[in-house]
Amino acid sequence: MFCDGLGACIGTCPQDAIEVEQREAEPYDENNVMENIVKEGPNVIKAHLKHLNDHGQKDYLNQAINILKDKNMEILEYEGEKNFSCGCPGSKEMELGDKTGSKDEPVIYSAQLRNWPVQLQLLNPNALYKKNANLLIAADCAPFAYANFHQRFLKDKILIILCPKLDKTI
Repeated sequence: MFCDGLGACIGTCPQDAIEVEQREAEPYDENNVMENIVKEGPNVIKAHLKHLNDHGQKDYLNQAINILKDKNMEILEYEGEKNFSCGCPGSKEMELGDKTGSKDEPVIYSAQLRNWPVQLQLLNPNALYKKNANLLIAADCAPFAYANFHQRFLKDKILIILCPKLDKTI
């Protein structure tokens, strides 16, 4: 109930409500997923397609649709609005910044931050805004320690922050 999405409590939750498990995992494979999904029937297929769409996973969505076509299966209609929030309000995936202006007119930002969340452990590895992006990986204290951090380092980059001393996954 008290989660603000900052992620500072991950691994050190004062109420022991969060447990971090580190293990090897196979990479996500849409073909394997679809093999199991189609066995469950049309409602599960529809829910999976909607889930991929809702989370902006267009590559996987296209892959799933092609798998259904290859199997001569009906491609069910699914409704999906762009809603990337997955429970924690602070982890809602967002691309920030004023996008107004023309190519001839520079865009003026009050801050250079272009994405949210920024904490390494909260980032979606498949976030669309990271595709072909320049990443800036910084210690979480750097923006406070360097007064001109946004203008000097962050312009046109996607920010990922972590604490090399305190984050247990490093």
